[in-house]
Amino acid sequence: MFWERQNKSGDEVDLKLARDLADDTPEFILRMLTDFERDAAKFCFSGARGRILDAGCGNGNLALRALRDETTDMDAVQFIGMDFSRNMLSRAALRAKEDPRASFLQGSITYLPFQDQSFDWVACSGVLTCLPTPRDAEEALGEFSRVLRPGGILVVDFFNRISHYTLVRRYLFGETINPPEYVSPSEFKKDLENAGFLVLEYRGFDFKPCQGYLFMSRWRPLIDPCFFQERLSRLLERKIVVRRPELSLLGYRIFVKCIKK
Repeated sequence: MFWERQNKSGDEVDLKLARDLADDTPEFILRMLTDFERDAAKFCFSGARGRILDAGCGNGNLALRALRDETTDMDAVQFIGMDFSRNMLSRAALRAKEDPRASFLQGSITYLPFQDQSFDWVACSGVLTCLPTPRDAEEALGEFSRVLRPGGILVVDFFNRISHYTLVRRYLFGETINPPEYVSPSEFKKDLENAGFLVLEYRGFDFKPCQGYLFMSRWRPLIDPCFFQERLSRLLERKIVVRRPELSLLGYRIFVKCIKK
């Protein structure tokens, strides 16, 4: 398994690992992704209270950013990070070893090892899209609902099946764009409602004109020498979408905050 074979450490290494980036990733891209993780962590955990579950925490990037960010006000919380990978959990635990608020255990999001209504807040980032079938995603959402108390908050993300990226890939290149990796906002909202949740707000990311990272192409010096598309996406994410939240639904990656009914 890919995650079990990783043995390097360090903040920059953990960022590259979480995003599956090459060792020679440009510094500008690392700064941009750090900004994304900071914004995503704030959306996922700002206002969190009581007992918090990070379901599929990986090496702990988002959760640790939130715990260390004074603006998220997470002083009086009990945080539990859970992941399928024992190696990623050990990395997360090592990074949080001096923080008494955090603990970690191994488990699957389709069968959470917790009692009913045992959490006030659940966050799950970059995990539902990796599940093999839509049924698995439905089971995971059902498990999130089961372990949350009434009025508890769920924050989860998905890849937008009707973004410009996926429409081009589907209709121009004939690629298969199916759930659970890709869903439309309306489909995902219905799935959340079926699991007992009411959507509160969205936060969209990744508005680049071209999918992926042009910096990974040998042609980047010719087609995008100044990282135009990354700069454009960051401008939209941090200056426009925060003022016009309805534009979030045009993003490629969308985070959703909802409440258990």
